[in-house]
Amino acid sequence: MRLEAELREAFTRLRGALEAHLEASLARSRAKEALEMALAEGLLSGEIVGKNAEEREARARSLYSHLYQALQEAEEALLRARAEVEAARAQAEEVSLLVRLLSAEVRG
Repeated sequence: MRLEAELREAFTRLRGALEAHLEASLARSRAKEALEMALAEGLLSGEIVGKNAEEREARARSLYSHLYQALQEAEEALLRARAEVEAARAQAEEVSLLVRLLSAEVRG
């Protein structure tokens, strides 16, 4: 019974981690889209100017630092969510293997 509860808990954790990963992925996509839209609008309006790509990039980073920061935070959250999925998956596999071993011992 204890192992069954551990197995259920492991798969519940995995489901939660997968859902969190999806949310983190969507948040990253939204942050990236917001930055790309701001950059496009800045270029079209003439707000982002410079003699070369480096100057324009520096101007954009200055103007939209909050959007760059939001994207960086979203990417970090996505990395953490991926790590949690992998940890949860490893835990679920470990408990599943234990269940199979015990089942084999009981039958054998």
